[in-house]
Amino acid sequence: MKINITKSTFLEGIQIVSSGVSSRTTLPILHNFLIEAQAGKLKLVRTDMEMATIHYLNAEVEEEGSITVPIKEFSEIIKNLPDDKEINLYTDENNKFHIKSGKSKFWVIGTPKSEYPAIPEVERTNSVSLSPLELQDMVVKTAFSASTQETRYILNGLLWNNTPEKFEVVATDGGRLAVASHAALPGSNEFKIIIPTKILNEVCRYIAIAKPGKDDMIEVNVASNQVSFMMKETTFISRLIEGNFPNYNQVIPTKKNLGFEVFTKDLLASTRRAKLCIGEFGALVKFKLENNNLTISANSQKMDFTDELPVEYTQEAFDVAFNPDYIIDVLKNIATEKVSFSFVNASQPVLVEPVGDTMFKYVIMPVRA
Repeated sequence: MKINITKSTFLEGIQIVSSGVSSRTTLPILHNFLIEAQAGKLKLVRTDMEMATIHYLNAEVEEEGSITVPIKEFSEIIKNLPDDKEINLYTDENNKFHIKSGKSKFWVIGTPKSEYPAIPEVERTNSVSLSPLELQDMVVKTAFSASTQETRYILNGLLWNNTPEKFEVVATDGGRLAVASHAALPGSNEFKIIIPTKILNEVCRYIAIAKPGKDDMIEVNVASNQVSFMMKETTFISRLIEGNFPNYNQVIPTKKNLGFEVFTKDLLASTRRAKLCIGEFGALVKFKLENNNLTISANSQKMDFTDELPVEYTQEAFDVAFNPDYIIDVLKNIATEKVSFSFVNASQPVLVEPVGDTMFKYVIMPVRA
């Protein structure tokens, strides 16, 4: 293999494939990434056996070939090469990968492509196309509700539920729920799959880097146990999470005895202040509704906090308490000026919705004060 490439192009590609894939592995080969030169393109591949990233770069290919090298060390070499010089790379018969830029020269020992895990292709028989910006919005505004506990494996991903009526993205950790609703995806089959949060976060990170235009689309391919995301020169592939996602519709309150609306930024700021005086354990923020007034309070052995916000509320006096992080996470992801809270009582799930935006809804379980 013999190629020539600019530093900025090569470094950007390495950064795309290096993030997201876990570095915790007992297989030494998984610390490497694959570099393959083919017909005027440079293909970069990284996998941890759960997910894989494939990215194509433009390069001058003098001789086709492939090699795998440790990504951490190789990335540091490329970062520290001169900015204004082209990078020349070639392999020799001893699996040494030579790197030259200006007068600077390195070589690293590589491993043949044959020893790197093969990346299975995902069939494109059940494909849908989405606006990458809409996909990013739906994922970012729900993924924070997914569980991070390895013991709750089913909840370590987001449910994608596509029916003839609508397409929904759902996340829950058992104490809160986030649902994003979209019109049914045109031309697609029905599917109900759980996609690991990790790969969705990586897809969103890439969308932010790629800065797609309003006419760009991302292709999503769904297979029996895999999913892929294809956009421009990059493909992400992941295993699906197997199992049955909880029946989330049963959790969403349909009866609303009590409720109020409040300015989103005001409640977010007040809840953040309340959290300042809460200890690590038994953290609670308390809401008291009475006479068009919302009192936010919190306390610990050493600190105490109260604040008041005006609301339209003339019903019976009502007290409820929450994990402050659940409130903060929801409010951070609401773009509307106002947010509504709907209650049945102080012990049943609370429905939180952006006022004027029917795309998102959130459910939070109160806690006992």
